[in-house]
Amino acid sequence: MGYKINHKNGAVIILIDAKNDGKLRFKNRSNTFDFGQVFSTQKITFGENSYLEWQIGYDAPVNKVNEEILAYLGHKTFVGRNNVIKAPFELFEIYLALIKSNLIQSSITDELHNEIQKYDIFLDTEFISLTPPEDFSINNIEFKKTRINLPTYYYLNSADGTIIEVSIKQQQYASGTQPMIYFCIPIYSFIDGKEMIGKTSVEKETLCYVIGPDNKQNIMNLIRIFGMASQKHHDDILNILSLFRSS
Repeated sequence: MGYKINHKNGAVIILIDAKNDGKLRFKNRSNTFDFGQVFSTQKITFGENSYLEWQIGYDAPVNKVNEEILAYLGHKTFVGRNNVIKAPFELFEIYLALIKSNLIQSSITDELHNEIQKYDIFLDTEFISLTPPEDFSINNIEFKKTRINLPTYYYLNSADGTIIEVSIKQQQYASGTQPMIYFCIPIYSFIDGKEMIGKTSVEKETLCYVIGPDNKQNIMNLIRIFGMASQKHHDDILNILSLFRSS
């Protein structure tokens, strides 16, 4: 899986494999707004500019979620827009751990639901723009070249230096755009990140990200940003929050 979530009173501990695994990728970049370059953690040592890019999800088809996680989440399911039965996942595993560890009250769910329900402007509504065409020649073939401009939004969590990125991309098999959301954890935001500098994942296999009273808001911010990413995300997030509401 690439990560494991534990909780105790007052803290949520996420152990993350220090290697690239699907939606968990380690990158290097020179500043916050660089695109970032993936590197092999088994061959190249971690540096001060290394960070985890986690394409964190909030749901999955119920038949793709193992029984242990389904039981942890109380076997809660909902029907997605495409009529697929889904279960909360990843982000809401962490959210439930916040409640179980007494970092937040369950009543926060009602507040989040009521807040997100009012959102009516979404991040994916910005139109794709193109630069004016220019002449471009390669291998003696003449082209017209233009560039597609799509926005990326950055939300900086001041509590611990983590970043929520929303990258608007073209849909691969359909027209229009889709938002991709990443939770980016710089190496020094891990409790043991300093120990990883100069090492590979062969020498140190895991990294530990701790959520406590000072940075618990990061998870609520992720839920909020998913709720404003698109109309689809908005509806899905409301469906999932409804599963956890106190009333």
